[in-house]
Amino acid sequence: MQRVLAIFEMTVKKVKEPAFVLLFCIAALIGACVSEMDSLSFNQNSDMLYGLVSIENGHTLLSGFCIILFMTSIVAIFSGATDIPKDIRSRMIMLILTKPVTRIEYLIGKYLGVVVICVMFFFSAAITAAIVHFFRAGEIYSVSTIIRQLFLLLAVLPFAAMTMMISAYLSDVSAMIIAAIYLIFSVFISAMSVVVDMLPQSLGVGTIIHLISYFFPNFFFFFNSFNFAGIFIIALVLYSVSLSVIFLMITATRLTSRDMI
Repeated sequence: MQRVLAIFEMTVKKVKEPAFVLLFCIAALIGACVSEMDSLSFNQNSDMLYGLVSIENGHTLLSGFCIILFMTSIVAIFSGATDIPKDIRSRMIMLILTKPVTRIEYLIGKYLGVVVICVMFFFSAAITAAIVHFFRAGEIYSVSTIIRQLFLLLAVLPFAAMTMMISAYLSDVSAMIIAAIYLIFSVFISAMSVVVDMLPQSLGVGTIIHLISYFFPNFFFFFNSFNFAGIFIIALVLYSVSLSVIFLMITATRLTSRDMI
């Protein structure tokens, strides 16, 4: 565990670099700009959109935090897709692996570091949004509203793992491009799974589409309104964690067999 924490600390330290300082300033600016956006909700006349975000009555999501999540995903791409290729290119990984550090420990430490960087970015934007909202509206977000927005971070877990998985196979620039395409494709597949549910079951395409969509994080799941004590939140946590584990296992297999020279 101590070796994992050492890799984690080394990864998080890069937030001191000018590029990341600029990112956090951008996070604060984004938070200020989206602080007054409305809740992500639709009425029943909105058909599909209503079905996407209103599966269960409960706490709703603020539209501004959807934008914050999108920007956090970009940070995950920027950070997760460059760490492993950069260490391989600079031979830093060879120096690390000469220590009593296994490749699995290296991967776990890197992953935790990337996730924490994304969480820091998200919190920078969220805290700024809450402060600006207080000064503009004269009120603070309710505790339940804040907690609901924080559950968006569950979407970061599998996406960061997926980005690192791609970076284990490609160079940093290529990994960033593929990860960005993957993000767009995930949204497309998520929408397709909803459309398939509206088709007759006799077509027999539902099972295939849902199987494919499992491996492309369905971001619409994270946008739903739900109660904190409901079964939906348990399913959401299990979905996020299980998908993250699958991606990390694939990455671990690649790093174990890959020649680092």
